[in-house]
Amino acid sequence: MKKILCFASVLIALMACANIDGTGKNDTSLKKDSITDSISLREGKHDITAIVKIVVPVGNEALNKGVCDFIMNAIRYNDSTKITVIAPDVKSLAQSMLDSISSMLKGATFYEGEESSGPPLWHNVEASILDETAKTITIGIMQDIYLGGPHGSALVEGATFNKADGKRLDASIFAQDKLTDIKKEVTEGLKEFFGPLGNEEDSPLKDENGKDKIVELPEKGIYINKDSVVFIYQQYEIAPYAYGIPSTALSLKDMKKKGLLEPEFAKNVE
Repeated sequence: MKKILCFASVLIALMACANIDGTGKNDTSLKKDSITDSISLREGKHDITAIVKIVVPVGNEALNKGVCDFIMNAIRYNDSTKITVIAPDVKSLAQSMLDSISSMLKGATFYEGEESSGPPLWHNVEASILDETAKTITIGIMQDIYLGGPHGSALVEGATFNKADGKRLDASIFAQDKLTDIKKEVTEGLKEFFGPLGNEEDSPLKDENGKDKIVELPEKGIYINKDSVVFIYQQYEIAPYAYGIPSTALSLKDMKKKGLLEPEFAKNVE
């Protein structure tokens, strides 16, 4: 329970600067639709619950589809298949999410002991608007999952989309000949995250010989929040569970000054 509470505090800290109500930070904000829905059921000897709380932009079909696909694929338990959802409204999206999550939770039941009940299993998801500008919108997703074992897991990720065409911004916004320099900047930021633990021989920032190493960019990609590029790593991606969810952010203005951004994208950074 202490570990679960610990991760809850990490999630709160990571989302503290988010614009949860989805109103945007200027008068060009898109219309939004939101819903909170849940399901509870019994499978074998397990009580199963799932809660979804989502906010999505509406009024732009391409953008809505991009956001809905991002949210649906974030809830997969593995990367074997891509989920494509046709969600004409937020209620349909929530139902699709609950159907998928409950099916996956049913597949995770394991208890065959003599007691009448095994441990409860759950998967809670919150998708919200982290940031919005005249040209882009950033969606953040937090997930709290327990499938049995000594502790649950937490997933935190985000994605930034162009409002005009619904395309997701990715590493192509970086100057491709400067990726090593960006990795070095991210590694320096992670040193602040890990603090004294980053200096230990078995630190995620050390190689097998105990020497400093450059950390790769996160697998889940990057997103933009409050004029910075956020780099967030999932549990176990670069560090053991006990290290939490490593993250750091680089100022877009600083990246532009250092020539780390793709030239056309840099033109939009003031």
